[in-house]
Amino acid sequence: MEYQSAPDIDEELARIVRSLGWDHVDPGRVRAIRSRGTKSRRILARCHGLPKAIQTGLAIQAHYVIELVSENYDRLSETEQTKTLIHELMHIPRIFGGGFRNHDYVRARRVDHFYEQYLKKTEQK
Repeated sequence: MEYQSAPDIDEELARIVRSLGWDHVDPGRVRAIRSRGTKSRRILARCHGLPKAIQTGLAIQAHYVIELVSENYDRLSETEQTKTLIHELMHIPRIFGGGFRNHDYVRARRVDHFYEQYLKKTEQK
């Protein structure tokens, strides 16, 4: 696997967070990376959290990394890319402590709802 930072996606993530009013997400502690070389055909993206033990041991706050699987993510339409980013951000819980919300919460219907909200907010500007 090969990884590289994705500052363009960092900006998009911050825009989504601001537009949706997700004050619990600190864009300064969420970074995006692109990966290449996966064998996975289905995974578009993954959200990685910094475990509490590592946070404590290094005396740092929680951080999250959203990994975009380039071979799959880059083929998506702009709409589906945005929905994918919203989906991954939804995995970040309100306490922003390094854990995750599972797919019982992160469902396609909720993603679509937040995507529609995002579109309304960005069209107003």
